[in-house]
Amino acid sequence: MKLSKVKGIIFDMDGVIFDSEAVWQRAFVAANEKFNSPFIEADRQSWCGMDEQSIRNRLKEQYPSFPVDEYREYIISFVFNVIHTDGADVKAGFEELISYLKAHGYKTALATSAKTDRAALQFEKKGLERAKLFDCETYSGEVKVSKPNPEIFLKAAQKLNLPPQECIVLEDSLNGVEAAVRGGFQPVMVIDLIAPTEKERNECVFIVDNLGEVLRFLKGETK
Repeated sequence: MKLSKVKGIIFDMDGVIFDSEAVWQRAFVAANEKFNSPFIEADRQSWCGMDEQSIRNRLKEQYPSFPVDEYREYIISFVFNVIHTDGADVKAGFEELISYLKAHGYKTALATSAKTDRAALQFEKKGLERAKLFDCETYSGEVKVSKPNPEIFLKAAQKLNLPPQECIVLEDSLNGVEAAVRGGFQPVMVIDLIAPTEKERNECVFIVDNLGEVLRFLKGETK
């Protein structure tokens, strides 16, 4: 794919704006030890981008005798405790990128499978005002079907009053990239803990290691 006319940028949150996927990974390891779970890192990566209820539904279907709710509550409590204490670091290049977008007339949206309270806490802990960063926000509670379904991105684009094809979606998860593709958006994968496969390399407009590369691309400094 090639980048075409862009008027809007839709941001995923965990792993794109905040270094929070690393916190989720730590929580996953701790929960696996506590519950002697059957899950491995590949399982965790397959859940990334999905909302909490969808994750639980999948695990209950696959492992009906496993204490899924207790397991997931432990993980969520672990993550909230870390965020309450230290917050998750802002990913390199985010503030420079968002400043450029606002200064150059791009519309911006947050579209995350997180619940509103956790998202609000993460931005608050780092002194970031969402109302100044984004023209609109969309959370898991507003959609009926989780990623890789494109509903959350389609709602964000509707709020921006832009067609999907005029929006870049910044995602770190495979489910998120697939959702962007299904919705007709211009997907850009920002690599975090999950490596892109050949599928993402074929479907994404481009793949970057950090948000600074997105900024340079929009400025025309890279090809």
